[in-house]
Amino acid sequence: MPVRPSLCLEVDCQHCDVEAYDRLMANWQRLDAEGIDEVEEYACDVVYEHLVASDIAEVFTGGRAKNGLEVKVIPALGLLLGRPMSDLLERIAWFELNGVLILSPTGCLDVAAAVSQENPDPILEYVMAEETKLREYCKNGRTYERSRGQEDRSASPEWEYHYYLKHIKPVHELLRQLCGYRAVSAHERLVAAEAEARRLDLLLAHAIDVLRGSDKRVFATHLEEEHERRRILPHRVRPVPDRPLEPWEIPVIEVPTRRRWGW
Repeated sequence: MPVRPSLCLEVDCQHCDVEAYDRLMANWQRLDAEGIDEVEEYACDVVYEHLVASDIAEVFTGGRAKNGLEVKVIPALGLLLGRPMSDLLERIAWFELNGVLILSPTGCLDVAAAVSQENPDPILEYVMAEETKLREYCKNGRTYERSRGQEDRSASPEWEYHYYLKHIKPVHELLRQLCGYRAVSAHERLVAAEAEARRLDLLLAHAIDVLRGSDKRVFATHLEEEHERRRILPHRVRPVPDRPLEPWEIPVIEVPTRRRWGW
């Protein structure tokens, strides 16, 4: 029995739709395979917020190819890059969808680096402003205001410093690298720390000498002994697991109490 022409056309259209859908899904999977980590994601957010308008290019915040880049106006983005867009497309995964370029997450990071190197001042000023604010938090702590009906939460300087080291500092270092400034090496940090410790030692020694020349001699002696006794040395920084003490090895701690009088 011959098939009606209308039915043949309908089957062919469905077949074309399936092929187009499969190609689209393969493109998304190809882009999604080039993921970036949380530090790179945060750095990209900062760069695009400060340097790239959302009507030129926008980062995907969820769904397929999270952290990929949607390039809406190619010539405008090329001006921000300082180079033709084609030079960048040769090295990254991308595809075109409805007249818009969709770049992989690593392509999004490459664009952020190129834009930052072309115009680094806003990013470096942002990092400086954030670190000035965070330095105050790491010295004095911070109070987090909560919504109505909930008590404000206070964070200690130690907690703020730990949060800075774990979450914020890597982002700031990466932002500097994206702008063309290399990160500070571990050796440079060590040299700077030793020089700073030496400077503070001399400053404290001068302060103790001044106290000794006044009526604060006892306090000066106590301050000097405390400074020497609690120095942070390598063998104190290194965590060395010790064996548990036996019951007879545990020192006895005498706690003075008031004597009860009575017959």
